[in-house]
Amino acid sequence: MRKSATAPVARAGLSTRVADGVAWLRLERPDTGNAITQDLAQALCDAVADIELDDRVAVVVLAAAGASFCLGVERSGAWERRLAWVDAIGRLTRPAVAAIQGDAIAEGLELALACDLRVMSSAARLAMPQLTRGHFPMHGATQRLPRLVGRTRALDLLLTGRSVEAAEAETIGLASHITTPETFGATLEALVDALRSKGPIALRYAKEAVLKGSDLTLDQGIRLEEDLYALLQTTDDRREGVKAFLEKRTPVFRGK
Repeated sequence: MRKSATAPVARAGLSTRVADGVAWLRLERPDTGNAITQDLAQALCDAVADIELDDRVAVVVLAAAGASFCLGVERSGAWERRLAWVDAIGRLTRPAVAAIQGDAIAEGLELALACDLRVMSSAARLAMPQLTRGHFPMHGATQRLPRLVGRTRALDLLLTGRSVEAAEAETIGLASHITTPETFGATLEALVDALRSKGPIALRYAKEAVLKGSDLTLDQGIRLEEDLYALLQTTDDRREGVKAFLEKRTPVFRGK
């Protein structure tokens, strides 16, 4: 069953669209390298709030226009402490995919780190150069990065500020999928199709189990997994999955 689609909505350098169970968020400031402004940060927060209230959305994709994914913040200021725009992406209950078609630098990389999966073009580079400018990462990089790549690699990237090419990003766990610029769109679409074919409730529970379980003991994490499994058994989607398997057909999940 195809889910309803909405026309793209543009606000403060961000376009949003929901189609076939996917919320597409697109940074639309290519002339600035998609640098984040206060208005754009607020638009990201508002978009996340809308997504969390939209039962149609099973997957979120964060993409960008132009040659760069995001080169950081424009006109940095006190507003950055008031607007938790990176954390908003990190708190999404739906799986979030960062479509890194170009360079993700400084706060741009922090934004990508807040997503669950990162599809990266082989032409893109990643870097966290704030310390070389006398600044300090303030949007979760010091916490998310070591959880992804380990403490030693995280310290290397943070302290040196060096650039990471796509091949290394995949090797150390920064990127989940690497593709050429020519096949970037097709690779992203294939991943999104694979995700949205799953039960949306099961997707959310799997994400919750992994993210919350990472901060628990093994026994506590297993109990969380068991609780979420029990909750899933009470849903219509679970019954539809079993029925479709027995009838040898593709399940039609409704997120209920």
